[in-house]
Amino acid sequence: MSKLSESAYLVALYRALESERSDALFQDPWARQLAGGQGQLFQALLGHSQPYADVIAIRTHLIDKLVQKRIAHDNIGLVMNLGAGLDTRPYRLNLPSSLIWLDVDLPDILEYKHQKLLGVKSRCILKRIKGDLADSTFRRSLFSITHQLSKPALVITEGLLGYWPEHQVAKLAAHLIQQHCIGWWVLELAAPTVLRGWQRQYSHTLYDQYIANGEPAFKFAPHQGPGFFQTWGWQVTHQDDVLDQLSHLQRATPLVHLRAVMKRVLGKLHIPQTIPSQVVLLTHPTGSRAERNNSWLPSGK
Repeated sequence: MSKLSESAYLVALYRALESERSDALFQDPWARQLAGGQGQLFQALLGHSQPYADVIAIRTHLIDKLVQKRIAHDNIGLVMNLGAGLDTRPYRLNLPSSLIWLDVDLPDILEYKHQKLLGVKSRCILKRIKGDLADSTFRRSLFSITHQLSKPALVITEGLLGYWPEHQVAKLAAHLIQQHCIGWWVLELAAPTVLRGWQRQYSHTLYDQYIANGEPAFKFAPHQGPGFFQTWGWQVTHQDDVLDQLSHLQRATPLVHLRAVMKRVLGKLHIPQTIPSQVVLLTHPTGSRAERNNSWLPSGK
């Protein structure tokens, strides 16, 4: 298993911890089983990680809401979860039974999840596709499947892009915009300040040394923010400020609360600001051509 993919154990543990709170934002009854002992080990290696756990919880909650809203309002028939890791949305979200959900990730992590969830029924049509998303040949094969299905599609890249260098993210953005079925893309995006903060605080921990072999684990945090993706034709439709949500839910540190107050003041003064961490919805400027043409294949295809 790729060391980077092993970070999925820690994310699953954070979902388990959130689910066990009295004020939980969501319930994931399988998260602790998926995290296993590896999740607790990575938590110990990371050290003081409660702020990061809260960010993961908010991120999960915001993406849950975006995905469900878009499926309900935009006739989406296909969800592609790229870098799915140990995500359990096909099991825990209220999804149409006819929806096709593709979990795409490296073989070992998907096989591990399959074994852990044997006997658990997904709420939609779930398929797991094993491969390396950094490999353009594999991506072409993957997108040929979506072309054949010809259903309006939404893509999720939660916790994936931050590990990739900018040129690799650019290639994915260009590749996705060319797919005639894909009209929506939900992603997580950090600002350069967050990237620098992580590197100062965690770059010398055993966690980061193990995950990234001594190299920076996180690489992608464009100074343009979501505007980075407009170069390839994507439109920024919606943005959620993760730290604002932390402040609103009273889970933030005093410094984050202060930042939220300053943001409101600067917003009233119309002063541009950089949002440290956000969940973003991108849309194709013409929408999904599969939806526009209503070119659905028979369900047996």
